[in-house]
Amino acid sequence: MAVKVWGAFAAGIAAGWAGRSVMGSGRELVVRGVVTAHRLRGRLTRVAAEQVEWVEDMLAEGRARYETMRASAPVDEEAPARVVRAHRGRAA
Repeated sequence: MAVKVWGAFAAGIAAGWAGRSVMGSGRELVVRGVVTAHRLRGRLTRVAAEQVEWVEDMLAEGRARYETMRASAPVDEEAPARVVRAHRGRAA
């Protein structure tokens, strides 16, 4: 009976050792997950920064064009005033 117990014990140790070797340790999986999360965070941060920069560029270009348009069309102070009529809608 002792041989069966020691045989079962040895088989359990061997199976556990082999299983751990095949599956890897839990710590290694956690570390790999953290590395992947850091890579993903870095990529997302870069993409977000690029989008923010693009929006800022569009706003700056729009502002520059507005300022150019405003500066190139001076108001003629001596032109006669134009009368603009507003039509009132009928109340229902």
